[in-house]
Amino acid sequence: MPSSLLIALVPAAGGGQRFGGPQPKQYMALSGRTVLECTLWRLQQGLKPDHIVVVLASDDKIFSTLTDLPPGVEALYCGGVTRAESVRNALLALAKQCSDRDWIAVHDAARPCVPVTCLQSLTTVARGAMGGESGALLAVPLADTLKEGATDGAAARAVATLDRARFWSAQTPQMFRYGLLSKALSQEGALLCTDESQAVERYCKQTGGALPLLLRGSVQNLKLTYAEDLPLAEAILAFQKEKIS
Repeated sequence: MPSSLLIALVPAAGGGQRFGGPQPKQYMALSGRTVLECTLWRLQQGLKPDHIVVVLASDDKIFSTLTDLPPGVEALYCGGVTRAESVRNALLALAKQCSDRDWIAVHDAARPCVPVTCLQSLTTVARGAMGGESGALLAVPLADTLKEGATDGAAARAVATLDRARFWSAQTPQMFRYGLLSKALSQEGALLCTDESQAVERYCKQTGGALPLLLRGSVQNLKLTYAEDLPLAEAILAFQKEKIS
């Protein structure tokens, strides 16, 4: 049986409304590159995938102007309204070149600081005996006390304290077999899921399949959401470079 492919899939069709700025956050400058370029090079370094595929909005005019991309990056201009729709559209576009046994590692375009060691561990676990069918995702156990809130007029009030020992903060990459992820995202309501693992969890509970593994990620795996996150990413990248130099 031929070995399975590993494809890094990067949804980058969002406009980054919460981030603000003159252009989508994936194209903001970061450490001499754009955020997206930093992310793609990090995936190339850590995952060493067979292919890197970027999912773009149909009217994206910036990606084609980038000059510092890893070799062989493929662009698909089939981005949807939501992340799940972008991933589903990309899987459909890749159907002729993927088998059900191939791995799809979905990673946020706005996570340029994911440590190489996390990427290496994810690849090892997801492709090994423990996660060979269920797949795996990076996640961090919650360290802060978790509150349930309720709106009281213009204010939010704490109404309950939850047991944080049961909760993890999901990160990316999230890695699943092509066939499993395609089926999960084709289910009714799947396009409302906020990450791939949620769709796979729903599908596996329906079919009795193994649930995704949670693999310890890192607080360095920052997701750029607001403009003030950009200098934090700069600092993390500088720290990581200093650590290995």
